[in-house]
Amino acid sequence: MNFELPPTGTEQSPAFLNAAGCKDWLLKVPANAVQAQSMFLRQLSLLHRYSLPASERFAILDALRGPLSEVQEDAAAKFAAKPLPFAPHEQAALDTTLNVWHMLSLGYLRCFDAFCSDSAGAFSMPALLELRALCAANPDQAALAATLAQRTLSVFGDWQLDLCRSGQLPNAAYWKQLHHIFFAAETLGVAGHSVRDSVRHGKTHTSALAAYAECNLLSTANVYELATRHLSWVARWARRWGGKLVLLKVPPEDIRNRAAPLWVDLESDLPASYVPHPAEGGRWLETTELRKSLVARITLLEQGRAPADLQLGDDVTQPAAGQLLLHVLQRWCKGGAERRHERHSANTDCSLIAGFDTVHFHLSGGQAFRAPSRDDTTLRREREEFETFGERSHRTAAVEEKGDAQLENWRVNDESAVGLRLTRTLKNGVRIGAGMMVAAKTADARHFALGNVRWALREGDDWLVAGIQLFPGEPRPVAVRAIDAGGVRGSWRQGFLLPAIDALKEPASVILAAGTFRIDRSVEVMVDQKLQVLKLFRVLDRGTEFERCNFYD
Repeated sequence: MNFELPPTGTEQSPAFLNAAGCKDWLLKVPANAVQAQSMFLRQLSLLHRYSLPASERFAILDALRGPLSEVQEDAAAKFAAKPLPFAPHEQAALDTTLNVWHMLSLGYLRCFDAFCSDSAGAFSMPALLELRALCAANPDQAALAATLAQRTLSVFGDWQLDLCRSGQLPNAAYWKQLHHIFFAAETLGVAGHSVRDSVRHGKTHTSALAAYAECNLLSTANVYELATRHLSWVARWARRWGGKLVLLKVPPEDIRNRAAPLWVDLESDLPASYVPHPAEGGRWLETTELRKSLVARITLLEQGRAPADLQLGDDVTQPAAGQLLLHVLQRWCKGGAERRHERHSANTDCSLIAGFDTVHFHLSGGQAFRAPSRDDTTLRREREEFETFGERSHRTAAVEEKGDAQLENWRVNDESAVGLRLTRTLKNGVRIGAGMMVAAKTADARHFALGNVRWALREGDDWLVAGIQLFPGEPRPVAVRAIDAGGVRGSWRQGFLLPAIDALKEPASVILAAGTFRIDRSVEVMVDQKLQVLKLFRVLDRGTEFERCNFYD
């Protein structure tokens, strides 16, 4: 075993050489996240290559970790949930954030490596087995080993979360290193030992196993499919409940009353999965206690208990909390989510249009949207735009120009009756993000279908992959305006009507701009110069730009 850490020396010293000096230095760190990250990154890089006793290095890292984590959280707002590919400033924020986590993890890993290596500096199985006997006989040594392993693994969890926030998944090297660290902790016999970590867990005890379980729970929850705040909730729950998982070297014997365990191979470079296969490094992460906790909370939420009362978080709301708990229950404790529609491999072209306004422009035959009737406010705005921009308003020109550019060619990787998995080169096209409205037309389709970007991921340096949910029926672009109490009418906006599909038991629906829906709210729809009044009663799908709703005629 070898973590391949670079040698250290004393040529270039960091700004501090002990924990007390580090705390003094922290007083000089500015509130600005960009400047603070730059300072943290430089000192961590210098510290990593400077020769220090492992105990002093660990004390410095623990002094840095709390303030550093706060800065990292602020910096994540610059790239979290942004469409892909990132703008230069967003990519710079991400690169710096990941580099800071990487250097912090290497710092703790150097401490753990020093503990695990023999007198000749070799990190080997004989050295670990000798240390295991020492830990068994000496509680202080066991506590130190457990703390070093937990700190290293917990930083991997922070690193993984920001990767997911940026539309990326950990690569094979990440998982290989994570398994390697945990295997060492397991061999030392300290994986489950109780550890204090006030930065991540407050007064609650945790362990190296809990941190390792957290990383695998994040992976199996498919958090890249979630809205930003929901991703934060699930990450918090994975951190809080990772300690409920139990490590087994053999599968549980009685599976009738147990949750489906997660399976990992500590000798692989892959995350947890649901189907085991013969492997020397095979382990089971038993989730029965976690399932009990999740089911109890779901039941109490259904009975009207507040999410905050159930330790789900003060920012967690209903009904999203219950829906999200069901989401993770299926993926953490029931062997994953089953697909309702069979998916088939494909290799064909797909034309894609992205963005609510641009989709409406294209499906309207390239005609910019104009309100069927215009009130005094609309007429005054149009007059001002004409005086400023001439015959075409700035908004109209932008939509038309953007519309021409946004008819893109993607490649279909696989498809089902209700969705597509598409790929294109990362930088050759518009930015794509979860919640965007799209219109897609495969090579054998007769018309564009409306859809929603469920998720978008960056694969490597060159590729962008997106999962598209399709709405059945041929869309008709329309003009829509809401009617409020007292008959007050809003402004005309773009919208779409989708027909009922009896064969799929799919009712007719209307697609409106985000924020329009209210229960029993009436909307006027202009279709072929004929006015219809619809009453909304349920949201079927919701994105960042739109709401698809059922209605009464």
